[in-house]
Amino acid sequence: MKGLRTVAVLFTLFPAWAISQVQAVRSYDVYDSVGVNTHWYYGNGYQYLPQFSALVGAMVHSHARHFRDGMYAQGTNTPAYLSAMYATLAGLGIHADLIVPSGESAAQIEAGLRLYPGVEAIEPPNEWDINGGSNWASTLQQEEPEILQAGRDLGLTVLGPSLAQPESYAELPDLSEYMDFNNLHPYFGGRNPETGGWGGPDQQGNYYGSLSYDLNFANVDGPGRSSFATETGYITTSTPTQNQVPEWVEGIYAPRLVLEFFKKGFKRTYLYELVDDPSWAQPGYGLLRYDLSPKPAAIALRNLLNILDDNDVDFAPESLNYSLSGNTGGVESLLVQKSAGAFWLAVWIDGSIYDVNALQPTPVPSRRLTLNVQGGRVVTRLTSFGSNGNTQGTPMNNSSLQFTASSGLTMIRIAYPGQ
Repeated sequence: MKGLRTVAVLFTLFPAWAISQVQAVRSYDVYDSVGVNTHWYYGNGYQYLPQFSALVGAMVHSHARHFRDGMYAQGTNTPAYLSAMYATLAGLGIHADLIVPSGESAAQIEAGLRLYPGVEAIEPPNEWDINGGSNWASTLQQEEPEILQAGRDLGLTVLGPSLAQPESYAELPDLSEYMDFNNLHPYFGGRNPETGGWGGPDQQGNYYGSLSYDLNFANVDGPGRSSFATETGYITTSTPTQNQVPEWVEGIYAPRLVLEFFKKGFKRTYLYELVDDPSWAQPGYGLLRYDLSPKPAAIALRNLLNILDDNDVDFAPESLNYSLSGNTGGVESLLVQKSAGAFWLAVWIDGSIYDVNALQPTPVPSRRLTLNVQGGRVVTRLTSFGSNGNTQGTPMNNSSLQFTASSGLTMIRIAYPGQ
């Protein structure tokens, strides 16, 4: 994929009272890390084909520039309407990671991919450990060189295999030579994205369900490779059962999720999925409801990406001298810089706001924090995210700011006066 690069993310731990120099990352890199799963090839009977124009409009409005989907049956059988859909998306700067079919040679894969304008990445058949039969591991190993060759011939980023079961990783050898990035499906069972996990730990002491637990598996089949999260998200419903959440909970978790994944080193994170599919056993995965109305998570992500949106300018982000004081236990942050020079500091309090077993809210108390900025810069705006995804912004011009941090995201703009 053209323009892909590895960004060194540096996070500084410091006493709550001390001014520290914190290294920023490019705002564009965080913005560019977000994608969404789609099913354009489903055809009629779903919203993806009959509501294509409306869904594309929603993607453009939300700043979604990346999507993940599958090739149609055998790629060379792709109907003309699907190629036309991809051409429309590519013309709008929206590009695909495609799951390739099983059992095809590099030449066959390439012939199919040429019918999908705007493809930027490819990956092996989805969750092949549960979809590929008893010989899935040997089949996958045979296909990896063909997938890599197709990707190299077409100049595409090649991802490793996604697996559904933790024990499946032990059945594969080191496949790092066949991938540019590893491929994970971290789901939290309705828990907060910073969760330390649950159940039993692995040999390194990481608990099932945590990002650290999943990243350990990436070191089994793709050691030394950074990762894409090609599926993650929440099931929302008005009457949650275990591991499901109300929409307002996802509205708070969703922006935290994409920031937390970036902090953990994921190059890209694809939310599952764009729109609800009521025919499925668990229909509440959509960021949009079946009638295409946005859930709070869709609104929150749109507002976050609107803040982070920037030109892909090759510049070295600066560091910023600031302190965050008060009760900072559990406070998470990420500092980004725009190409024009302004910083944005993302702040939130981690922890669970909903018990997925008792099906009850577990509010995290808000707290007052103080931000002090040095070096002539000032806070110019504070934007708070609500549980409905909407934001409230307040213009400012202060080098010292007292504000209320909460489980919802707060974005603080810091710049030179007049910048």
